[in-house]
Amino acid sequence: MTVTLERKAASQVALQVEATADEVEAAIQASLKRLASRVRIPGFRPGKAPAAMVERAIGWETIRHETVDYLVPDLYRRAIDETGVEPVGDPELDLGELERDQPFKFSATVTVTPEVELRDYLTLRVPMETTEVTDESVNQAILEARRRHSELVDVDRAAQAGDVIRCTLVMRRGDEILTGSDGEERELELDRETVIPAIVDGVIGLTAGESRSFETTLPQDYRQEELRGATVTIDVTVHAVRERILPPEDDALAVLDQHGPTLEDLRDHYRSALAVEAAEQDRERHEGAALEALRDYVRVDVPEVMIEREIDRQLADLEYRLASLGLPLDRYVEMSGQSMAALRAERREPAASRVRLELALDALAVAEGIEVDENQVEREARAVAEGRKIDAAQRRRLEDLARRDLRRRAAGQRLLEIVTPEDSNFVAT
Repeated sequence: MTVTLERKAASQVALQVEATADEVEAAIQASLKRLASRVRIPGFRPGKAPAAMVERAIGWETIRHETVDYLVPDLYRRAIDETGVEPVGDPELDLGELERDQPFKFSATVTVTPEVELRDYLTLRVPMETTEVTDESVNQAILEARRRHSELVDVDRAAQAGDVIRCTLVMRRGDEILTGSDGEERELELDRETVIPAIVDGVIGLTAGESRSFETTLPQDYRQEELRGATVTIDVTVHAVRERILPPEDDALAVLDQHGPTLEDLRDHYRSALAVEAAEQDRERHEGAALEALRDYVRVDVPEVMIEREIDRQLADLEYRLASLGLPLDRYVEMSGQSMAALRAERREPAASRVRLELALDALAVAEGIEVDENQVEREARAVAEGRKIDAAQRRRLEDLARRDLRRRAAGQRLLEIVTPEDSNFVAT
């Protein structure tokens, strides 16, 4: 087999593949053996008839199609291995005519992983910002400690902001019950910071034994993506109203919270805890900013097929989450008032951004000569496959995915070392 490669625009390559006459004949004979087991020749058991008799029985065109169907994928895989290109989609094939005693030619045009121009990436810098722990944040932490040690006292009055009510609450969209179908009582704190404000406002003013039904629109940051912006009906019945009584802010609170004998000890504890939390959040923001900086710095034309494949992955994730709610994807699309095309369109920009970042990290890993521990690759693959029966090909696929993810993580850590100014307090983990 001979292969020539021609690079084209839009991250495409054209492979010209030619198999020798001997390879073609070997493929034809293999096809005859496969076909012989499928036809019945009088006087012979299946698969035992002479090749010439099989050919006369089924005809050359059947043999030709069978040979091409098996030979072309094999030649294409060998051509990919020989040239070292990385396809990101299915090829477009232009097949020549297959004849006996003649070489067989075909061309395959396929989109491949694009070249990424890292430019002078070693000059990238992303300052490490640090968050100051203020007296106000310490005071808030002390208030949260008081709330944890508070008492709830039943009151005979209408519910007010800050109260905790015992209620049954059903959320539904049309005739579909989204939450509360079990009818169990639950506690609801009337706090607009932790509960959807419209729900808090809809409950305030109710006394024990009263009910109310009202509509609201779920916020765009609602925990279930598929329900963001949805208009729902809330049916609530209040069974008890309780007022929260906070303990005083004094030395006794420190003892109650088990963080020292004095209020000052308690404040020192929460100041230190907040500093640790702030440092972790600063690190996460720094990592995100570094990844964004690399993504926006490199030059790469992201192939359309890679963006579409990422959109497919995101929609598969959405379909899986919807299935856990018993809601098919097509039903969700119908209820949301969107078309599938619109659903794909709104995911296009984040999909393109993600693919661009992954390509940038892969290129950085190559530029920095990053390798991963194969023992760790095997451990990660085993963890994913645990409890499942997989064959050798599936295991290799899992190992390839684990190797890729580990290299990207390592590239991300190397990126942080590159972009972080030397005078910062950043420490790679």
